[in-house]
Amino acid sequence: MFCVGVVGRTKMIKSTSWGLAVYSAACVLFSLAQAQEPISDADETAVTDADIETVSSISEMPSDIFSRDSFSNRTIICPFKGAVDYDAGDISCGLLAVPENREKQQSRIIELHYVKIHAKQPDEWNTEEIGEWAKRDDPVIYLTGGPGVQAQGYVDRLKDHGIRNSRDLYILEQRGIGWSADFCQTYGLFDPSAANSPEWEEYQRAGLEAMDNCFEKAIAAGADLSGYSTIENARDVEALRRSLGYDAWNVWGISYGSILGQAYLKQDPDGILAAVIDAIVPLDQNVSFHNIARHYHRVLAILQEACDADTKCARNFPDLTARLEAAIAKISMAPIEVDALDKELFPSGKGYFFQDIVGGAPFVLFYEQDNYATLPAFIDAYIRLVETENFEPFRLLTAAGGGGGFGGISQGMYNAIACNDGWAGSMRRAFEEDHADYPALAMIFGDASLVDEQARICAKHGLTPRRAEDYEALQTDIRTLIVEGAMDPITPPPLAELILPGFSNADYVEFAYAGHGPTRSVECAGEFLTKFYDDPMGELDRSCPESMEAPAFAAPLFETNAISGIASLAAEDEEKMALNAMWISIPAVILIFGSVIYTLAPIARVVNRSGGHPTGGARFMAWLTALLGTAGVGGLGYAGYATFEANQFALLVGLLDWGRWFAAAGLISGGTGLWLLWLTLKARAREALPIGVLSGLVMTGLSGIALAAWLIRWGMLPF
Repeated sequence: MFCVGVVGRTKMIKSTSWGLAVYSAACVLFSLAQAQEPISDADETAVTDADIETVSSISEMPSDIFSRDSFSNRTIICPFKGAVDYDAGDISCGLLAVPENREKQQSRIIELHYVKIHAKQPDEWNTEEIGEWAKRDDPVIYLTGGPGVQAQGYVDRLKDHGIRNSRDLYILEQRGIGWSADFCQTYGLFDPSAANSPEWEEYQRAGLEAMDNCFEKAIAAGADLSGYSTIENARDVEALRRSLGYDAWNVWGISYGSILGQAYLKQDPDGILAAVIDAIVPLDQNVSFHNIARHYHRVLAILQEACDADTKCARNFPDLTARLEAAIAKISMAPIEVDALDKELFPSGKGYFFQDIVGGAPFVLFYEQDNYATLPAFIDAYIRLVETENFEPFRLLTAAGGGGGFGGISQGMYNAIACNDGWAGSMRRAFEEDHADYPALAMIFGDASLVDEQARICAKHGLTPRRAEDYEALQTDIRTLIVEGAMDPITPPPLAELILPGFSNADYVEFAYAGHGPTRSVECAGEFLTKFYDDPMGELDRSCPESMEAPAFAAPLFETNAISGIASLAAEDEEKMALNAMWISIPAVILIFGSVIYTLAPIARVVNRSGGHPTGGARFMAWLTALLGTAGVGGLGYAGYATFEANQFALLVGLLDWGRWFAAAGLISGGTGLWLLWLTLKARAREALPIGVLSGLVMTGLSGIALAAWLIRWGMLPF
């Protein structure tokens, strides 16, 4: 994933469990994630001031850039064991010793963490029809994104990817990331009051302050930050190949991994059999890839075009882009202000949210095509929060935890790459262009003026751009697939077109209605990659990319603050949350139990040839109340799960449209519950009822009423 690293702020997608659905959506919208404590065995030997001179000033390079590499690695227990579910033998880990800066003879040695996901016979393999399964001997090296994204998330996702049905898959956690000598493990733990400001400029400058502090502390601890560049990353990939004993292997890189892939194809051409690079960013420094507002406008237009072609979508969601831009402009004039839930993260007691949050949520949802069916409905409901100034759901975002790297990213390494790879010039130019052409969307990604300050921080700490020739456009005849998702919001197809002339033996493949990195996320991509790596020079099977279809768009959401409100209550007051949980859980259990009892009791009486005490229709009404209540509770629970699966951000604003019918069932159970109590009172007035019958009727009626009251309390009104 290529992160939006504007003055130190990052927007990423993070997968979480259902139980933390809304909480995780808050973490995705903010750079406030749980603290990471990476483990590093790096040599802590200090370097001198002379060692910190920039690469661009070095006049003499070692004749053999790998002269200090021992190509040695050692096996370790995977540091994410327990956090990632896998069986023994499926995944293994190791550490590779490398110089921190191969261009400086006195540079210290650090160790890089790498992961091997072992090839595994698919569970559905049919030996009789297909023959014996056999692992291919040529593994794949996966080049990670960000830059700075830690390995654990990739392992969790790729361990079930179809690529491992035939080949071992290696993942190198790049230098400066996670367990590969992360030099700013506490990046996000600076004084939160710096960013907790009602002023947009001060809010942005907090990211610059964190960057400055990170670099200062890293250098004081002995890190040579000039060694953190795409060029050194490419050398690390070759060093890993050589240390593992492979003469050649296959390459698969996505997003920043596409830049690294181009650098690696230049670095180690004899060690590469075939390559797939996806979600393209050009290596050439003269090409600007930071026109993010332009890319955003492009995918919004594609989404609107697809929506307009769908009758239901067109009727419900016209002019999404115009409404989104208006919402962004509105918040740019005055930020959202809410009472904060976490006073440590928001010392003033207030949380302030700006246009980057309003515009950023739809942006990150474009990364995954699984979100597209509900994306127009989400944008519509999300914008309405701003239009109606219903800011209560944003309060949940102030409960997100603080940490050292949002979404599993080592932000210090990201910033070092931006400095040493020389992004500042093209970034400023792109921002200025976007602010002129797409002013509302450009406001999401930061002010161009602050790019110069970012560059000054780089230079202050000795991180200046490497030689331009290191980043010259790649010219290669290595067999390569260049892949794009047509609706990628950050690395769109036009960027791929810029590098195609340098690949004389490549095919371009575009996945329609796909987002960022379709070879990682589309279900059939495993087989697609396997067929290519099995026979790179053969005819390319395009059936997988050509199978992509336009999404079946969802109806407008059942808009409610209930889910975000309940999550906020859980973060704010555990005792109140416990009472709230009892309020809904006790009636739910009674109603579910009653639906079974009142359904089976008539059958039992027929079988036993026994009559029941006359209740004047109360038993039927109890059955109806229990059935409606059970449908309401169960249906809303499933609606929450289905909404999370379709688009976890949607839980901030509501549920899938059909959830309203289950809310209606729950509310009606309150009415039938009242009726039940009236019928029970009338029956009791005529003659005494057995205590079991009476208590069952009363509890069922009260439970229906309690359920309806709970739904009203949380605003789950279907119409």
